[in-house]
Amino acid sequence: MIDEDWHGFTTAFAETVRPEDPSGRSGKRVLAIGFGAVLVMALGALIAGALGWGPAPRPSDVTAIDPGANGDAALTSGAAPGSTWTAVAGPTCSAHKPTVSFTAYGYYTAANTGGTTGWTSSDRGGYTGDGCAGGFLSIPVSGHEAAYDSGRFALWHFDFGAKFTDASCRLSTYIPKGSGRSHIGGDPAYYYYYGTEYPYGSKASPLGGYLVRQVSKQGTWVTSKSFDVSTGKVTLKLVDAGSKDGSAAADAHAAAAQVRLTCHAT
Repeated sequence: MIDEDWHGFTTAFAETVRPEDPSGRSGKRVLAIGFGAVLVMALGALIAGALGWGPAPRPSDVTAIDPGANGDAALTSGAAPGSTWTAVAGPTCSAHKPTVSFTAYGYYTAANTGGTTGWTSSDRGGYTGDGCAGGFLSIPVSGHEAAYDSGRFALWHFDFGAKFTDASCRLSTYIPKGSGRSHIGGDPAYYYYYGTEYPYGSKASPLGGYLVRQVSKQGTWVTSKSFDVSTGKVTLKLVDAGSKDGSAAADAHAAAAQVRLTCHAT
């Protein structure tokens, strides 16, 4: 099972502790990757978001589920009757479904004080099915398990409203294969999901969230419990919370790779 501690997770995020300002913020950029993008491109616009808190998930709504040997089988078991919609979003995924997108905010590549690096990109190690070429991004962690930078995160957006709006959905997150925590080092990585489009600066509350210990889950899909939406939209957000304690985690990054959403009409 996934190593998770929801009490510690939500308690830490409720504390009135403000993280230190990460170095290299002046070089911060917006990276917007459409579903048709094959190569990662950094846009020139600067992000002005201030360092701060994001909303914490409600522990009663959250369960992290290890798919184990069955992979994605949990996505189809016990499905609600009616139509099904599924799609994959992420870096280097093709544009077969324009209603799906991936966006990274607070993107910068400059080295930080102390020898740590900004965002990095990898052209292999991610999921290579469903029109995806296997590339992924890695977001530098904040250095604090208790807080994250509100202007630096990755978003996966899905819009199935043209087919139906009321649905029971599950998110399946692919953890890429690689070497070193500087590329795949969320231990854990912190994800929130929303039943909205969730534009930049949104104050929407998440429907829930989950933790993934990426270091030990490489090459696998990790699937959330089912959740209900009534908007025909789902957005997943990966934040940069994470400790840098110890030499192995000094330049830790959380991987942002491919995500599959599967929804059954209700």
